[in-house]
Amino acid sequence: MKVKDQLLRRIEKLPEDVLEEVYDFVAFIQEKRREDREGLSWGSFALSAGSFEFWNHREEAEYSLDDLRPEA
Repeated sequence: MKVKDQLLRRIEKLPEDVLEEVYDFVAFIQEKRREDREGLSWGSFALSAGSFEFWNHREEAEYSLDDLRPEA
């Protein structure tokens, strides 16, 4: 028996108030997966576009104490 079938059988036995929680959890998982996919694609785009190329030049990527600003 597939996981989907097992899940549906268990869901059918749940009371309505618990079904609302299950629905919210499923919606949360779907949203998280969508965000993860979009984040990965934007990250890949940023890397392929050379957005972080400055890290390859050590003198440009490092900071010193002289770079700190005192709080006003």
